[in-house]
Amino acid sequence: MNKKEITLIIWTAVFIVIGGGILFYGMSFNPFAWFGGNVTFTEPNNAPIPWGLLVIGYMFFGVIGTGVSTYNSLYEIFNKNHKERNPFEKVKLRNEWIALAVLIPGWIMVFASVFKPGEAVYIYLSFRDTSRIAWNGILYVLVGIGIIALILAIIGEKAERKDKKPILAYQLSKIGILIAGYAVTVELILDANLGSVFGYLSTWVFEFGSFMPLLFVVLSFYSGIGMISFVSPLYSWLKKESKNDPPSTQKQNVSSVIRENSMYKILARDGLLATIAVGFLTLWWMWITATNQETYPWAQLLISGGWSDVFWGGTVVVGILIPIILYAISYKIGNKITLFAAAIFSLLGMFAIVTIADVIPQAITWYYTISPVSPSNSNWVYEFRSVFNHGPLWSILPFGISYYDIIWFVGSVLLLLGVYTFGVLLLPLEEEEEVKHWIFK
Repeated sequence: MNKKEITLIIWTAVFIVIGGGILFYGMSFNPFAWFGGNVTFTEPNNAPIPWGLLVIGYMFFGVIGTGVSTYNSLYEIFNKNHKERNPFEKVKLRNEWIALAVLIPGWIMVFASVFKPGEAVYIYLSFRDTSRIAWNGILYVLVGIGIIALILAIIGEKAERKDKKPILAYQLSKIGILIAGYAVTVELILDANLGSVFGYLSTWVFEFGSFMPLLFVVLSFYSGIGMISFVSPLYSWLKKESKNDPPSTQKQNVSSVIRENSMYKILARDGLLATIAVGFLTLWWMWITATNQETYPWAQLLISGGWSDVFWGGTVVVGILIPIILYAISYKIGNKITLFAAAIFSLLGMFAIVTIADVIPQAITWYYTISPVSPSNSNWVYEFRSVFNHGPLWSILPFGISYYDIIWFVGSVLLLLGVYTFGVLLLPLEEEEEVKHWIFK
């Protein structure tokens, strides 16, 4: 056991113990009461904007996780007969493990955002097909099954090359492409469903609802590429070999560096295209919102109101303009430092975009009435008395993050890091690596 492995073991234990400890603290040291919904912070949020950081969190991590797996699997599917053309062939197991690790905090936050987590099982026992939230629960499970099956299939494929055939993994490797196709399908449906939950809120005009699923599908590629671009250079730096290695190893390292640089260039190219697509959709979002009488207040809130700093600073500058510049530089000169920086900015921008998509639809409440001049049974006519009295047609609701929301978010992120480093310890995440534990031999 070398120094790096000892360091990884220590950090894995630290991340899992501290992350799990923080989550346990978030349960107020009373998990039985928490499951019954008798702990204060698990009760429905009575704040003016009820969907807070936990919902932002499960959207953020869920879309990133599906994006990593979808992007990785599509290269696998389209290069199934020419694996040498797949830039991620040597690291596809690492990418799928990243996807699983990122999805875990998403699952935790979905669970924590339920009023009575112990009763969440009824989502599956008495499934209501008209509920997009219920579909979220089902799709998260289906996505998890797909990614875990993909991980096992890739392990089986690697083992077969070395004349080792673990039964389950080996059998799954025979239908690896079918599993990848299934994973991509359910992942894209989950992304679209997450968008539809927020696109069809009553606060938006009807036609806006069809836009949000498209935005979240594109965001999955944008953030998935960002996460791979963040982890890949970091992984490379951490495993950098010694200059005193024998010539044969040094030659292998040079070949590995050339392959990595090619992969970084493809990540930069695809990241640039995905960021441009997000920029176009953001412009479209502003256009259809600002040019519609019913949604103009929301556009005003983003462009010049209380959320303009998050929109212009977080979404436009940090999430779109800076990544476009950095991805372009990285693609032009093949620099992994600029790729790494672009990834950081795109992930920060992703958080800003998801926050806006979650909070803004809830930030304004209209005054409505059933008026004699309105259509029968309609409650979508403005309160005319407010106009006559020079009163506002709407009010802006404040948004706040609770203490326990932060506890759950921080604990989940630390657990994510622990799960990832645990995989680094046990699995051959790259082609040249050997299986590191008897469980996977």
